[in-house]
Amino acid sequence: MVEFVAKSLAEKPEEVLVEVFERGGGTVAIKVKLADEDVGRFIGKAGRNIEALRTLVRVASSRDRKRVFVDLANAPITGQQYSPRGGGRRPTGEVTA
Repeated sequence: MVEFVAKSLAEKPEEVLVEVFERGGGTVAIKVKLADEDVGRFIGKAGRNIEALRTLVRVASSRDRKRVFVDLANAPITGQQYSPRGGGRRPTGEVTA
């Protein structure tokens, strides 16, 4: 499901890579790697797309009594930080000349 959604949102679906890691104790981590220009589309305005995907995954995995985490594997843009509940990407306060 995560791969389908990521490829549907991406302009370069051939560069989408989804990796699944079992952490133990019923916990699973899903890492999504995208082309740099697709990261913003995947996150969405104010983080809405990625939060909606996380909600779908959480509901789907609750039947199996597993905790599943969906994370973006791409490094954040320099000087900016993604905040899923606080309005998307924002400057970190660093000033460069």
